[in-house]
Amino acid sequence: MYYVGAASESVEQDEKHSYGMAYGGGGFAVSYPAAAALAGGIDGCLRRYDRLYGSDQRVHACFSEIGVPLTREPGFHQVDLRGDIYGLLAAHPIAPLLSLHHLDYVPPISPLFHSQLQALRSLINATRADQPRALQQSFCYLHERRLNWSISVSWGYTAQIYPWLLSPKELEVPIRTFRTWKTSDIRHFTFNTRELAVPSRPCERPLRYFLEAVEERREGTVTEYRRHGWGDEGKERCGKLGFEAMGAVKKVRVTASRMDPMLWRKAPRRQCCGAKKNDKNIIDVHVRDCRPGEITSPI
Repeated sequence: MYYVGAASESVEQDEKHSYGMAYGGGGFAVSYPAAAALAGGIDGCLRRYDRLYGSDQRVHACFSEIGVPLTREPGFHQVDLRGDIYGLLAAHPIAPLLSLHHLDYVPPISPLFHSQLQALRSLINATRADQPRALQQSFCYLHERRLNWSISVSWGYTAQIYPWLLSPKELEVPIRTFRTWKTSDIRHFTFNTRELAVPSRPCERPLRYFLEAVEERREGTVTEYRRHGWGDEGKERCGKLGFEAMGAVKKVRVTASRMDPMLWRKAPRRQCCGAKKNDKNIIDVHVRDCRPGEITSPI
């Protein structure tokens, strides 16, 4: 019997309600045997727990009586967050994207659009071309002409370019562009975060690009990402060599074969990629299955 879902992203919510509960806004799934066991005693269980706040708490309490624990699936997102959730979406776990809740409480997920609905349509259009790959993150490195760049792609959503080398261990950690749900705290999340440098330190910030176009081809997809700032830039500009070269890059173009949905039935692994800079100041990235024995390393 399985009870599958995810907890809140904010520690304060989990401490108040439960770390072991599937939060209802993000959604949850139950196996047929679990649903049958739940249905057999649901009326009495609901009466016993009528004091609880929401239906997700009551379902959790009923499963506790049955003895079925939560199986955590990181693709469910309660989005108990305030502010820009860009950092969360740009570093999605290696898991299928299943849900996004509370999107009416946060700004549009892409600054290329004026409304959340328009921004979500952009993401959904990409997922129609390759649903299993939505938001899947890949890392690659560009070493040429005295350049040492780190590139992160969250497929169907965004790309980031760093004019320095960052390890996968660092790149997989979300940039903290958001706050907790109730208290707007910047520390207490149920996952690690990393700081975005303040606007007065532009040389310590990556450039970011957002999905602009999706093209389906017989062998896969081509997605293009257009550069957009962080929205809080000041007058300071970074004059370092790597940044000046990076500033000329207006687009990132990503090619990928369609992801086999059956891969999610296996132990998950991040896909690999390669990158090169063409003469039109476009970074071309090719996302692919990792070769046997292949690792992703900046060195």
